[in-house]
Amino acid sequence: MKALVYTAERKVEIEDRPRIAPGPGEVEIAIELAGICGSDVSGFLGHSARRKPRLVLGHELVGRLSNGQRVVANPLISCQHCTACLSGAQNLCSSWRLLGMDQLSGSFAEFVSLPEMQVYEIPEFLPSTRAILTEPLANIVHLFRIAHPDPFFRLAIVGAGTMGALALSVSRLIGASETVMLDVNQQRLNNALTLGATAAVNTAAEDGVAKAGELAGHGFDLVLDASGISAARQMAFDLCRPGGQVVLLGMGHQRSEVDFVTSIRKEHRITMSFAYTPADFERALALLIAGKIDLKNYTASYPLEQGQEAFEELTLKPSSKLKIVLGVS
Repeated sequence: MKALVYTAERKVEIEDRPRIAPGPGEVEIAIELAGICGSDVSGFLGHSARRKPRLVLGHELVGRLSNGQRVVANPLISCQHCTACLSGAQNLCSSWRLLGMDQLSGSFAEFVSLPEMQVYEIPEFLPSTRAILTEPLANIVHLFRIAHPDPFFRLAIVGAGTMGALALSVSRLIGASETVMLDVNQQRLNNALTLGATAAVNTAAEDGVAKAGELAGHGFDLVLDASGISAARQMAFDLCRPGGQVVLLGMGHQRSEVDFVTSIRKEHRITMSFAYTPADFERALALLIAGKIDLKNYTASYPLEQGQEAFEELTLKPSSKLKIVLGVS
């Protein structure tokens, strides 16, 4: 089968790979569309210790079963019997696996096999460019579920990429009274305004940082760092009100220095959010089927054969496009 393989730092190439038959309890999916996630970009850049050449990256997918049924799949595979799994926290499984990581081949290929319980049927009317958002949106559904903000909360989001845009969209559904987006990419900030942000601030310069502080006033009730770089994490704490909540989602940097003494004195509550549970995945899919969330105007598509160009667009010349997908079949 045809597959896009991560062969070296900043290099992906089309290769012919063996088509592996599904094992017991598994089903094979013929992939139509595969999404590029920020973690795939991290692997492409050589920043991910768990993504090494020669690996088929990718974990977001839309495809069809052998009977023709359209599906999406939860690519986070848990053991189902550890304490975390039995308590409903499958994202914290002691032995979780993810497509396109370690030695588990991912969705940048014509076929992939997964446990049947990971696969969800989708209706024919659901556009593939919307269905592909199920996995990233599940992260945001999980985040707000565990953060559990109060009604009419004031929200700031640091990072206006895909996850920031999805968080903005969900915040409008769950009652945020105000959502301010912060980033250093003006095109993405313009997107945020179109998607309904109350304000969008470019923090690349000092006057932008000052403007963010003015908008914060006494501070936001909840501040989400969807970036994960050190400066963004500190900004999240700086913009949070005393007694407010900082949610850390982005994984841009492995380690960061944070002014914890100031945050301790402000009694900040810190929540760290990782991945999602099957229940979060199902809720995300329901939102997409209902048409509540859609980034179609901010999505670009490349054929799988142009995977190198797609990754270069994401890493070398980021544009107003929030999501890049690869057409496989």
